[in-house]
Amino acid sequence: MSCLVKPVPQVFSEGAGGLVVCEATVPFWLIGRVSEPDVFIWSAMTFLKDSSASFKQAVSILPHGLEVVGVLGLGCTRPEWPADVPPEARGLPLLATRAEDGQVKAWEMKSGRERNTWQIAEPSEICAYSSLSIVLPTCQVEAIALLRSMLRSIAAEMRFRFPGTQMVPSMADLRADKDHKLDVLWKPTESGTASAVAVEVFFEALGNDERSNVMEFQCQAPPRQRIDFAAYVPANSTARVVAHCLVEAATFQLNRVLDEVSAQRLGNDGLAVRCYLLEILGHAVCLRGTEDQNIRRELHQLLRLPQVPLLVPSAALALAGQAHAMATGKPTNPHVSCGLKPTWWQGSAESTRLAFVKGLYEYHHYMQDNFDDNGWGCAYRSLQTCVSWYRMQHYSSAPVPSIPDIQRFLKRIDEAHRELEVGSDTWIGTVEGMYILQEYLKVDCKMMYCQDAADMASQAPQMLQHLEAEGTPIMTGAGRYAYTIVGLCFDSSLGDVAYLIVDPHYTGKDDIKLILQKGWVGWKTVDFFEKSTDGGFINCCLPLAPCGPEHL
Repeated sequence: MSCLVKPVPQVFSEGAGGLVVCEATVPFWLIGRVSEPDVFIWSAMTFLKDSSASFKQAVSILPHGLEVVGVLGLGCTRPEWPADVPPEARGLPLLATRAEDGQVKAWEMKSGRERNTWQIAEPSEICAYSSLSIVLPTCQVEAIALLRSMLRSIAAEMRFRFPGTQMVPSMADLRADKDHKLDVLWKPTESGTASAVAVEVFFEALGNDERSNVMEFQCQAPPRQRIDFAAYVPANSTARVVAHCLVEAATFQLNRVLDEVSAQRLGNDGLAVRCYLLEILGHAVCLRGTEDQNIRRELHQLLRLPQVPLLVPSAALALAGQAHAMATGKPTNPHVSCGLKPTWWQGSAESTRLAFVKGLYEYHHYMQDNFDDNGWGCAYRSLQTCVSWYRMQHYSSAPVPSIPDIQRFLKRIDEAHRELEVGSDTWIGTVEGMYILQEYLKVDCKMMYCQDAADMASQAPQMLQHLEAEGTPIMTGAGRYAYTIVGLCFDSSLGDVAYLIVDPHYTGKDDIKLILQKGWVGWKTVDFFEKSTDGGFINCCLPLAPCGPEHL
């Protein structure tokens, strides 16, 4: 058995002598895949007090292609299952533990052989996902009959539309495709397992001749149930392979729904299944009941997630043809095309530190929304970019306020702006931006005062720390200009700094190629801010990312 493992935060890390196991106070379920004779570990889930329930829950939320492959136990000295491993989990292939030197010690449980050679690796599989929208009858007998009918016909009747194609083949079409005219090659992206590809599926609607991904039953208008499903497939898989895996994934989820309906454990309100792709976990999960905050709390504990809104319904993966739940159509994260460092960067790899905004934001700039703020609205636009970050991370569903709305809000909350004329071309700065963020979104902010551009450069470590810890855009006021900093490159030996900015002074259409070519989004030196301020001071508003059980 060859043991490969992806670095797992707070569980596995790469040390000088090989794979290191972090000290833990609880066991973990090891998640991955088994391809005889190899085991590949992708992630770890918490071994909760009710070990039987947590094992069943871990199994139920995994996409097709991933499974529970073992246990990371505490203080194990021989290939014997710890007493708290439930009977249903004792057929797993692997038991691992932390040795005295911090390295991994593991056993192949079928043979009892020790497996201490581990390699760090990154999976190459791709996540394909899709969804069904089902209207279930409120009558249990009718709901069970519908689900069983769907399960009998799903392999024959489901059709697939893959990205970049207009064809909608069935499994039979794909099997009969001798010339491979319908094949789609699936290739890994730069972000590897942190990416997912949406596939649109269609199903013959019951009692209806139209093609639809909505399966209906004639009854009293019960709510639609979103049933997501996902599968990990090898890189370069054909459409036939992907379709087969998606059918298997859909069948698994529908059987789960059937079990719940048959046992009358849930009402119709708790049947929805949503697919989430969590960077901290490294793979997708299919979760039921995330409308309920109590269920989200339990899932956060199982998945070892921080206390931020990662599992709210709006954070689920967008379905095929749909945008991010909080998107408004403005450019999202335009800085990602600018590279990790400027092309002109001279700093060494050893002394260079990098940090960037975490998550998504929308780029707001002059003249958007048919509002003419050319020449005076840059700080408003930088503020809007910051507000969009909190929306895109699901901290708030409040709309990004328009410039007149910001002015109305300032009049209400700040004595100094009581006489502000709504609709005027009155400037604001980073201090006013802080007021709005604190009152409108109820988030805290830190202010950073810089005497000049050189002083701003000297405070690069504080900005780096902010981006690493908080990950929010930095609203910057430099003289008569405002900018938004979304990344930083700092050489600790030379003291050189490069700032990745999105510039709100752009007045054109949302053409990303043009925006990047003209440098409205890109890397800037400290001289850029020196020219903007003409030697004057610079204020930076550093919004904080809330964390706590109230945000789950």
